[in-house]
Amino acid sequence: MGQIRNGARTMLNIIAHACKLSKLPGFRPAVITILGESNGPSFLNLWDPLCALTEVLISADNYFNQIDTRPEDDGDEDLSPAV
Repeated sequence: MGQIRNGARTMLNIIAHACKLSKLPGFRPAVITILGESNGPSFLNLWDPLCALTEVLISADNYFNQIDTRPEDDGDEDLSPAV
């Protein structure tokens, strides 16, 4: 056992996968169709910077992307990993 992934890395991987899928043809028109003419572009205006930020965080491999190496038997699962 010993090493487990923290939730931040998993979340970044899921968002990165969703961003990759959002580059498929038809994504933008479908978002506008589903969310409407007023909400669709607003969503896309937030989505594009989120995808860019996610790519930067993954490439930087910052603290929140690292493997949590705390011993499992320390008893405090809610504490952040030791630096």
